[in-house]
Amino acid sequence: MATKSDFSQGSASAVVDDILKNAVMKRASDIHLDPEEDNLIVRFRIDGVLYPYTKVPIHTQDEVTSRIKVAGKMNIAERRFPQDGRLEFTYDGKVYNVRISTTPTIHGEAVALRILTRDTFVVGLNDLGLDTEQLQTLTQLATSPYGMVLITGPTGSGKTTLLYSILGSFDRQSHNIVTLEDPIELEIGGIRQIQIDEAIGFDFVKALRSVLRQDPNVIMVGEIRDPDTAQMAFQAALTGLLVFSTFHTFDVAGLVVRFIEMGVPRSIVAHSLGGVISSRLVRKICPSCAEPYRMSDLEKKTLGLTGKELDFKKGTGCEHCQKSGYLGRTGLFEIVQFDDDMRTRIIEERSIEVLREFFQKKIPKSLRRVAADKVLQGITTAEEVVRVLGADIQQKN
Repeated sequence: MATKSDFSQGSASAVVDDILKNAVMKRASDIHLDPEEDNLIVRFRIDGVLYPYTKVPIHTQDEVTSRIKVAGKMNIAERRFPQDGRLEFTYDGKVYNVRISTTPTIHGEAVALRILTRDTFVVGLNDLGLDTEQLQTLTQLATSPYGMVLITGPTGSGKTTLLYSILGSFDRQSHNIVTLEDPIELEIGGIRQIQIDEAIGFDFVKALRSVLRQDPNVIMVGEIRDPDTAQMAFQAALTGLLVFSTFHTFDVAGLVVRFIEMGVPRSIVAHSLGGVISSRLVRKICPSCAEPYRMSDLEKKTLGLTGKELDFKKGTGCEHCQKSGYLGRTGLFEIVQFDDDMRTRIIEERSIEVLREFFQKKIPKSLRRVAADKVLQGITTAEEVVRVLGADIQQKN
């Protein structure tokens, strides 16, 4: 970690440049600048975990924040309300897009920066962490002529990366692909990307209504937030379009019930849904410091590996991985492709408990099983799986 003395003499521009460059070198996805009484605390999010980087003297806080806001074309005089902006910077011959968010706190403005690159968000489907069967199912869903495919999972679980990677797999010359986003994370060539702006009344519903008159083949709705968006998205899928979106829920049964509660008829939910993908991200064991490790009985029981005497791996921590024992992340996915039996169950008047029990049996490979496979393959650890899937694992035990 750098110290505040490192920045005591530097200009605000030099301080910001140093923070951005070091964030890139350390593979950070986010930068947090949090004002406290005496210092501006700078932290980097690396592989989903926040690490302290440096402290900037509080007397330079306003200069540093203003420098970021100027670069992001934001109003430097406005400190009472949250603002959003963007900037670009180049390091080692590569251009990085940075999304900026500021918000007022009792000690001044807090700043969050999201570092975006095409390599981060658009990766090959083969590189997401899917096994062979899951990749085949995902490919079938992505090549369907119509229907709704939903990505679920908590914040930071890889939903956007999965969506962008799916869209990147299409032939963009022969498909009219349109996205409705708030905000647009990354510009992708060959795709018509539309920025939602609710401040002027241009919401997902109005944007979707307009897009449907633009002869699309594939539509990506960044997030289904309300009943109107849900009903219009389902209608689009039912009329012959392939629609992708995200939705905040944690199991298939809960997702189906939420849409019914939003007023979407059961028959439309049943006949429009093509599949649901639950996504999570786990850190990978650092190959530079990985050593053999004997898992405890409790860890094996948690992952359903009781009775198996196997040697596992665990990173001990080194300079390559910030002493964490992990380097990079991979995806855990639970994919449900809807069939006629599932559609019939949705149309029938079934309680959420009955639906949950039914859908649980229809999942080819649960998140818990996928996670256990990653541990057996030496990709991640039981400790990391419990950190990410704790609640899900407890529900299945």
